Amino acid sequence: MVGMLSCRIAVLPRKTADTALLRRLRRATGITLALLTFASFGILLSRTLELNGGAWTRLAADIPVALRVTHFGHVWLWRIPALTVAWIVWAWLARRPRDHVLAAWIMLLAVAAIAFTRSETGHPADHGDFTPAVWIDWLHILAAGAWLGSLFAMSLVVFPRLMAAGNAAVKTSATVFQHLSTLSGTALAVLLAAGIYNVHTQLGGIASLWTSRYGAALDVKLAIVLAMIVLGAHNRYIKLPRLLACAERPPPRSIIARWLPACLHPPRTRNPGDALRACAHAVLLESLLGVAVIGATAVLIHSMPPADIPAMPPMAARAPR
Repeated sequence: MVGMLSCRIAVLPRKTADTALLRRLRRATGITLALLTFASFGILLSRTLELNGGAWTRLAADIPVALRVTHFGHVWLWRIPALTVAWIVWAWLARRPRDHVLAAWIMLLAVAAIAFTRSETGHPADHGDFTPAVWIDWLHILAAGAWLGSLFAMSLVVFPRLMAAGNAAVKTSATVFQHLSTLSGTALAVLLAAGIYNVHTQLGGIASLWTSRYGAALDVKLAIVLAMIVLGAHNRYIKLPRLLACAERPPPRSIIARWLPACLHPPRTRNPGDALRACAHAVLLESLLGVAVIGATAVLIHSMPPADIPAMPPMAARAPR
């Protein structure tokens, strides 16, 4: 959801005239909003089942109790007005398509509030509400959503539309891909900074990376993220300049680009359609890796961080009386 909205705000041209693309993006945003709504109530059901010992027969009676007396319930209740605002704005957008940027900003604020309820009911909130760990985890979620979600939006919605337009959309394609690269780089910087803080506070020591189940899952996640970073750097410094060259635009200036061998610099005669397809395939590959990252993250969410595991008492204290 964050990625779909970030794609509209920061990737597509602000005054795009492609109404078909905007309709496709609105439809995809509605699908993600429906999934978010379904997942929100699914989380409520699963948490209630954890509290009542898995008694499905008492679920209807226990949900109001969980919402009324537990910390999770108090925080989760904020999802209802946030989801309501998001659905109202999404429906309003059907009548006022010209206000799509404003609507995207309002929906993004609502989704950011929902993301904060996730941080306030997860591992970062174990030591208190509104702590630095909670806020940094919240930034981590938003940055990951902007990075991975925008890749999904590009692969499922934007690139198919641009490739259907052919060479006529080469300049728009170059602009969109350049904006995507900038968004991904910014989100990745925030993601890495927040991730380093989370690892420092939740691992409890570097040895936990290879001595705990949590650390093993984190190792897998970091390996996949590293592969995505390498692929993103290739897109930024190899594929983007080639696409810009097809659009007869200068490549972005950077120190890293100056270090690249001459054989990697963009040729001027490349077919725009081939350059665009190469970019689309690379983003699709990143999206598939992003699915693997989400799977590893799900394992981490349901695992206890080593820093939160209580220390075992000495052997003499545990001896039977």
